Amino acid sequence: MTNAMDSKYRLSKAVLEMKFMKKSKERFEREKEVEDSRALFSDVITEDMKHGKSKYIIESSYVPCEDLIVGRLSFHGMNPEIEEIMKEEETAAQKEIDVKNEVDVSDLEMAQHFGTVVQSIHKKFMTKREKRKVDDEEPVPPKKPKFLKPCD
Repeated sequence: MTNAMDSKYRLSKAVLEMKFMKKSKERFEREKEVEDSRALFSDVITEDMKHGKSKYIIESSYVPCEDLIVGRLSFHGMNPEIEEIMKEEETAAQKEIDVKNEVDVSDLEMAQHFGTVVQSIHKKFMTKREKRKVDDEEPVPPKKPKFLKPCD
């Protein structure tokens, strides 16, 4: 009796063939396809894979692991067509590397900016005595001479 309750109730083919049961029929067919695919790959797909908990990637080939070159190779003009393709791939790879290494701010600009930031933070945490010393050490700019009236 528990087996009968565990199994899903199925509608007969005659009922599913009726016009108003088209959507239900499609849904049942999709469910059946999913069950069949699960049954086919039950030995390959683990429970962790179903729930996305696997920490490892299973690779059927060691080519991506070793960063090997896939395809044909040619050297010293033996096959010029393939050598052209290899050059194109190299330039494309070099462009990708250049884009990754491209910087918006140069190292010198970054150093200058953070140098001023460090100074301002240092000033913030200075004691009163240290502030007075800094003020005394800075040279006072000379005063501008006042305007002199011309002599008649």
